[in-house]
Amino acid sequence: MTIEQAIDRADRLRPNPYTITEKVKWLSELDLQVYSEVILMADSNWKYRTIEEEVKDGEGNVVEVKTIEDKTTKIPAFEFDGYDETTSLGTKLLIDDIYANTYVDYLISKYDLYSREINAYNNSALVFNNEYQSFCAWYRRNNKPITRRVRGI
Repeated sequence: MTIEQAIDRADRLRPNPYTITEKVKWLSELDLQVYSEVILMADSNWKYRTIEEEVKDGEGNVVEVKTIEDKTTKIPAFEFDGYDETTSLGTKLLIDDIYANTYVDYLISKYDLYSREINAYNNSALVFNNEYQSFCAWYRRNNKPITRRVRGI
């Protein structure tokens, strides 16, 4: 699902006075949470840091540059800094399409919260939380967790 698709679907279900910029900010908040709490907890989303090593001839001239993996340091396989007003509305969101309604439910809960519709917010937040927890459980079932070294044992 793209940013535009999530906003369009939520807006059709719950018309609201909020700007595209506000909605993109909310989607960014959710994806930053997904990135830090879910994606970075999976081992497959980490890679070994690479180092470029120069191979020189007898005169000190570089004849080859080798790329080797530093097996002592892992870094995220991709960086995610969120979305802002310059982000294309065609940008694909982080949660897989099978749980894409999570974004719609999140936007609707934000609409209700900031419109001070507390009863509606309680319901929409519950729906969002159920969808988000289902996504988290599915992701953890399908991705090996990161392994951490335990020292001193």
